[in-house]
Amino acid sequence: MKCPDCGAQIKEGMLLCQGCGRELKLIPDFEPEIENKINDTLSDISHDASGLDLIDLDVVAEIKAESDPADPGSALSATKEFEGMDSLPEIPVAEEDYSYEEEDPENEELDEFDEEYDGDDYIYNLDEFEEDEDVARQLFLAFRESKLRWLYLLIFLVLLVFAVRGIMKLSENIYEDNSQSYQTRLAKEAAAEGDYPTAIEYMEKALTINSEDTSLKFTLVDYYFENMEDEKALLMLWEIIYAGDVNSRLAYKRMIDYYAARKDYVRIEQILSGCQDSAVLTQFNEYLANPPEFSETPGTYDSVIWLKLSANSNGSIYYTLDGTEPTTSSELYTSPIYFELGIYEINAIFINSYGIKSDVATGLYTIDIRKPDSPMIEPEEGEYESPELITAEAQKFCRIYYTTDGREPTDESTEYLGPVPMPIGHSHFIFVAYSQEGVPGEISEAEYDLLLQPQIEAWDYITAIQQYNMNIGKTTDTEGHMPGSSSRFGYNVTAAISFEDDEDHIYYIITENMTDSSEASIKTGVYYLGEINEMLLYKAVRDEEDMSFSMGAEISPADYAAPEPVITEEEPLP
Repeated sequence: MKCPDCGAQIKEGMLLCQGCGRELKLIPDFEPEIENKINDTLSDISHDASGLDLIDLDVVAEIKAESDPADPGSALSATKEFEGMDSLPEIPVAEEDYSYEEEDPENEELDEFDEEYDGDDYIYNLDEFEEDEDVARQLFLAFRESKLRWLYLLIFLVLLVFAVRGIMKLSENIYEDNSQSYQTRLAKEAAAEGDYPTAIEYMEKALTINSEDTSLKFTLVDYYFENMEDEKALLMLWEIIYAGDVNSRLAYKRMIDYYAARKDYVRIEQILSGCQDSAVLTQFNEYLANPPEFSETPGTYDSVIWLKLSANSNGSIYYTLDGTEPTTSSELYTSPIYFELGIYEINAIFINSYGIKSDVATGLYTIDIRKPDSPMIEPEEGEYESPELITAEAQKFCRIYYTTDGREPTDESTEYLGPVPMPIGHSHFIFVAYSQEGVPGEISEAEYDLLLQPQIEAWDYITAIQQYNMNIGKTTDTEGHMPGSSSRFGYNVTAAISFEDDEDHIYYIITENMTDSSEASIKTGVYYLGEINEMLLYKAVRDEEDMSFSMGAEISPADYAAPEPVITEEEPLP
C-alpha cells in the first residue's frame, strides 16, 4: 500500500508512513465522533519501523535524544515537542534494519520478530486502555497488526475443530449413555454373539433409563438364565409379579415352568398358594392340592345324606370317620359316603398327581332321624299243607323290600307291593322297611314249609304248555325254540295259590321265562295256573299294582294234546 501524501510504499502491517510519518486510517468515512475517538487512541499507540512495538511519549523522547546527541534535551521537552507536532517526525533507522535477503517471507518475518522484540513487550496491557474505548475493537486492531495473526488464527481454528469434535463426541456419549434403544441394541448384539455378561450389563443399563419397560425385564431374565444366574432371573420375575399388571401372569408361567422342569412341585404349590390371580390359579390348577370339598355342609340333618368328596384336580382322596388324621393308609374315597342315624366326624386329605398333600378338611355331621320299626309278617312261619299269602306291614310312608335267597335286603332288592304266594316246599323270607328319608330299620324274617300232596305233578303241566305253544305256532318244537331265533321259552313252578271263593282247589303258579343263546333268562310276564289234583290248565292274570293273581281262560286239553301219528301202509314186498 502507498502513502496518500508522499506516495512512499508502506510496509504491510504498518500504521505510519516511513517517509512522511503520516498516520493511516484503517476505517474510512467514520462519523466525526467515532473518528475523533480513533485518532485519540492512535495518538497513544505508536509502532516502530516493524509496526509491532507499542510506544508512548517517553519512548519518543528517548529516541529523539539518541538521534541528536548534540542537543540531547530532556525527555519532557521531547514529549512536549511531540505533542505539538501534527505528525510523527522521521526517526532515523539503520539501513540494515530494512534490508531483506531473498528468503522465505514467512521465515523473514519470524526472524525479525525474534530479533527486535521481546515477548513481554508485545503483550497488551488492558489496564492502559482508555475506559471509554471499545476493548474488543482495540483487541481486534491489535490482532490485525500482528505478524502472527494468521498463525494464531490457524491455531484457533484447529483448537475450535478439536473442541467441536470433543463436544460432539461428548454429546454422543451422553446420548448413548441415556438412550434405552441404543443400550438395548448393544445388549442384543452381545447376546447374539453369546456374550451374555456384556448383554446383561447393557440391558441392566437400559433398565436404569426406563425401569417400567417389562419387555426388557423378560429379556434380561432370559440373559440371566443363559448366564446361569438363576437367582437373579427369579428375582426379576418376582419384581414383575409384584408390579401387579397383566405381565405378572407371564412371569408366573416362566417361574412355574422353571420349577416344573426341575420337578420341584412343592415350590410350585407354595408359589400358587400365595397367588391372588384367579386366572393364574385356573391355568396351573393341576399343581395345587386344595383340601377336599364336601357336597353337604357340616351340621345336623333330619334325614340321611350321601356325602360326596371332591378335589380341584386329579389325584386321590383319603378319609377317616373316627376323628383321626388321614394318611395314604386310610380309606380311599371312591363313592359317596352314606350317613344314616348317628354322629360322624370325617377328616379327609387330597394328594394330587404330583404327590403334593393338601391340608386336612374336617366335617362333623349329626343325623337325627327315627329308624323304622321292623315289618310285621303274616302268617307266622311254620309248616303248611295248603298255600297261604304272605303279607308284610310297616309304618306309614315306609317302603318294604324282601329277599328269598337268604341275603339281607336293601332298597335295591325286590320291593314288596302286595301279598306274596307261599312257595312250594321250603322258603325263607327276609323283610326290611326304609323310611321316607331312606333310613333302613331292623329286618324281619320268616321260614315256611308248604307240604302239598298233589295228584298231578308240576312237570305234567310244563309238558302240556310246551305242546300247546307248538300247536299254536309259538314255538317250533316241544323244547320251546322260537321260530327264526336261537332263544327258547322255559317254564318253572315257583309257588301255589288258592282263591277265597274256591278254597277246595289249589293251583300251581307256572311262570314263563325266555332264555337267549347266552343262557340269560328273563320273565316274560306270562303265567299259567294248573290244578294240583286234576288236569285243569288256565291262563293266569296278574295285577301289576299289588301283584295278585286271578283266574284267566281255561286251555282245553285238545289244545295241548299231541297230534296223532300218521300211519302209512307199507307196500308189499315183491
